[in-house]
Amino acid sequence: MTATVLDTPAAAPQQAGLFFNPRDPNFNLDPYPHYRRLREQDPVHRSPWGVWFVGRYEHVRTVLKDRRFRVQDVPGQLRRRNELLQRQRIVANQPDNLDALIANSENWFAFLEAPDHTRLRKLVSHAFQKRSVERMREHIRRCARDLLDRVRQRGEMDLMKDFASILPQNVIAYLLGIPASHFPQCVAWAEVIGRIFDPLVSLEEYARLNRDSIEFMDYLRGLVAERRREPQDDLISALIEARDEQDRLSEAELISIIILIFGAGEETVVSLLGNGSKALILHPEQQALLRARPELLPSAVDELLRYDAPLQMTSRTALEDVELGGKLIRAGDQVYVALGSANRDPDQYPDPDRLDIERERNHHMSFADGPHYCVGAPLARIEAEEAFRVLFELLPDLQILPHQQRFRDHTVLRCMTTLPVRFTPR
Repeated sequence: MTATVLDTPAAAPQQAGLFFNPRDPNFNLDPYPHYRRLREQDPVHRSPWGVWFVGRYEHVRTVLKDRRFRVQDVPGQLRRRNELLQRQRIVANQPDNLDALIANSENWFAFLEAPDHTRLRKLVSHAFQKRSVERMREHIRRCARDLLDRVRQRGEMDLMKDFASILPQNVIAYLLGIPASHFPQCVAWAEVIGRIFDPLVSLEEYARLNRDSIEFMDYLRGLVAERRREPQDDLISALIEARDEQDRLSEAELISIIILIFGAGEETVVSLLGNGSKALILHPEQQALLRARPELLPSAVDELLRYDAPLQMTSRTALEDVELGGKLIRAGDQVYVALGSANRDPDQYPDPDRLDIERERNHHMSFADGPHYCVGAPLARIEAEEAFRVLFELLPDLQILPHQQRFRDHTVLRCMTTLPVRFTPR
């Protein structure tokens, strides 16, 4: 799963009729009433910012699968920001640049199109197949139990900080084969670099992202060299060995892909675990059904992904003029597809605002669709299944402490920073 940069001004003039504004503070707290107005009043909406917002399921899926739209050119946006930064630094006599961050992002296949995207995705898929994510299930379950055993006697915890944020980090580190002693520093680097997806990043902060990119890439070069000498049963070794006929990953591609897997595989799963846990706590009848029928875990995870998606929006750029929903989108226009809105479209889902873990034919958009469907989706599903299984088995009476939950200030990623809960000490 990958987020995207909302490259628009911080404010825009009001216009008559609908003004869909994902930077409204109320949108961050609850985007779904905003999506409803978008779908009902202007489902293919031209914003005063000059970008389009698409809210209905059929239109979202069309854009994601249509080759006339390409993914957002984040490396190109970074190059433009680098030019601005260079002008500032020349005046201030400080030589910072974004060269390392640009070089890193250029090999993230999430930002590429065919044939480069196809080639890199195929090689990464080969590596994932070799180290089957299904083999991770027992490790994930054990990690979840260990984390909850630390807090079970306390009677309260911050579900985000004590559980949802830590479990995906441990899983990714184990999958990649990062030594436990190096793990905290890698998490710190990945969290900083992950800000590349946030639309509200200053030029000064981009310079910090660049410095952390340099440090993280230097560290990974050393780790890759070790794995070349002594391969292990981990994803880094599998990526080194991955090949398609005579083609294989270059070292620059390999390092960038490891950083992408680390960042994307951690941040969005944190959001899934937080949003999904909250939804199940607030719907005790659904939680009770899940405990009584654990075979519903796969469909429950898909329903939780639909109900409150980690990634709320992603973007595409029109490569040519395209008519969509009676509107003409011009070549070069930026289109934001509202995945969270598509997931609540009543034309696709009966009673879409109801959480129903038995829902059938749940082809949600939370992993996107088309060529850029999330390559890490199978691992994310397994992590969520085992996390929810263990959480509600060990702590069946979780209650959210009122007025203390907080969401990240982020336009496209819906993720809580804190979720304090209480429970009976065990």
